Parts: sequence; structure tokens; C-alpha cells
Amino acid sequence: MSSGSEDSFVNTMGIRGVPVKCECGRNSVMKTSKTKTNPGRPFFRCPTYRNDHLFKWVEDAVYEEVEYTLVKVESFESDISKAKVEIECIKNVNDELMEEVRKTKIELNRLSLAMKVGFGIVCLLIVLCIVMMMIEKSFGLYLSSY
Repeated sequence: MSSGSEDSFVNTMGIRGVPVKCECGRNSVMKTSKTKTNPGRPFFRCPTYRNDHLFKWVEDAVYEEVEYTLVKVESFESDISKAKVEIECIKNVNDELMEEVRKTKIELNRLSLAMKVGFGIVCLLIVLCIVMMMIEKSFGLYLSSY
């Protein structure tokens, strides 16, 4: 992407994207080219203006930022796709658990009814035993008097 007479000393110092600082520690500055080959073309530069320090065309920096951002967006898209699959799995597990809860409630109601019926039968048997004992006692006294 870079072109022009200043390319002979372009030094991006391995910095991708928009450079914030030069390797010397100074903050980069944005300037506009006044050369005949690149009039009005913006660039980042170390404020020392030394040829072995930072120089980078703005469009190169922006292009690199866009490239980096696209990679991040693709990564986010992948993460979102994975999250959607996980959500679908969780929904399926939730549906299975809800069905299991429904079946368990039905079984609990059935067992509760069986316990109530069983308790009723036990109470009835106890009452019958008491009645029979009372009858036996009454008839026993009655029979012993003859």
C-alpha cells in the first residue's frame, strides 16, 4: 500500500495498526505530507523526525486495524456460534429435566394416594379388631352366664 518517495525510509518498527508510541518512547504524531509525490497524504511520525524512528502512512495503519478487527469479528462470530449450540443443548437438557419433574410429580401423587388408601385400610382393620374384641367380650360374658 505504501508508495511515494518517503518509502525509502519507512520504519513502522513492527507496529501493526495505528502506532501510539515510537520505540524511543515518544508519542507518535499525525502529520500531512507536503511532498509533490504524496501531497496531503496523512502519516504517523515520531516527533524527532529522525529517519530511523517511526513513520507510517495513515491508510496502512487503518488497513491493519481493519484486518485485525475482522479477525476479532470472525473470532466473536465463532464464539457466538458455539454459544448458540451450547444454549440449544442446555434447552434440550432443561426440557428433559422438566419432563422428568412432570413424571416424578405424577408418581408422587400416585404414591401419596396409595399411602392414604393404605392408611385408611389399616384404620378400618383396627376398628374392626376393636369391634370384634368388644363383640367377643360381650358374647363371652353372655355365654359364660349360661
